[in-house]
Amino acid sequence: MVAFADAELFYQHRVHPMRAAFLLIALWWVVGWAQEPPIQWLQRAQRAEETLAIAGVRVVEMRTGRTTRRIEEQFWRQGARAERIEVLAPPERRGEVLLYNAERWVVIRPNTKEAYEMPRLPLQGAQLLKLAVTLVRSGVVLAEMLPEVAVAGRSCVGVRLTLAQATLKNDEPPRPLFPATVTLWIDKETGFALRREVSLDNGVPVMRVEVKRVELNPRLPPELFTLPSDVVVRPLGGVYATVEEAQPSVRFPIRTPSYLPAGTTLERVIVQPRLSGQVVVLHYRTPQARFSIFQAHKNRPAEFGGRRRRARSHIHFWQSGDYWFAIVGNLPKAEIERIAQSLNASTTGR
Repeated sequence: MVAFADAELFYQHRVHPMRAAFLLIALWWVVGWAQEPPIQWLQRAQRAEETLAIAGVRVVEMRTGRTTRRIEEQFWRQGARAERIEVLAPPERRGEVLLYNAERWVVIRPNTKEAYEMPRLPLQGAQLLKLAVTLVRSGVVLAEMLPEVAVAGRSCVGVRLTLAQATLKNDEPPRPLFPATVTLWIDKETGFALRREVSLDNGVPVMRVEVKRVELNPRLPPELFTLPSDVVVRPLGGVYATVEEAQPSVRFPIRTPSYLPAGTTLERVIVQPRLSGQVVVLHYRTPQARFSIFQAHKNRPAEFGGRRRRARSHIHFWQSGDYWFAIVGNLPKAEIERIAQSLNASTTGR
């Protein structure tokens, strides 16, 4: 009985305090995890982007003016070395494949034997996170923690990055390009950013990416990131002397006018890659003037037809079927309208 009483006394005075100490240590660890500085979360997210093997399904929303485009895609990533994206929606893009390997992006259209090399994309992924860490340390960007949320069924911490000064003063040196606001929701276990939003000056998100389903450490065979041997890679943009030279690099038939003013010559053809699709620009010259014909297929790009044109220039926009057109130049308005009418009925040209 005495021994039992001694044992109970020992438990009350030794074991209980030890248990309390253990609980305090555990609580300190949990609180410390939750209060980890934002810059450490950014560094973890950067390492995850660079090294993590991951697959899943995500939704990308891009906003241009009042238009929001929604793309659903399945993806496989081998860190920053390789990535494969297969478009699931919208229906008109279903089956499109984007591959990143050997430091270049190519896009493969369904049921074709051609791939198009894409231009260098704006800062994204690990590059954006690396820049964010540098700018936070220098005070150019402010970082704040947001409440935890669940993304794809996983617990994530939020980090909001905001430019400390939206506009620079005249005497200030230039700084690296960085959005007005970037918000990340970072998986607590892996460090991978499962949701991100990018906003410009008005605070409205222009791009939102959210992972809906995620698979960690999937099996990723090398051929997943390799172009089939019978696929030919063509440039997605460039400058060409003729329409015939440019056409193989364009995913839609280039339309040319059946009417041109006397003495008109084609100076060059420029194929411009845009996020919304390619834009083809035909630059013409007459003895008295210059004008350009812009055209795009399916989607009208932002700032279609260019900007900062001379005050004397006339600009004419219109849509014909699946095509968007613009003519910009210092031709008389009547001549521009006549060229536009001839474009509506033409599918090939000179």
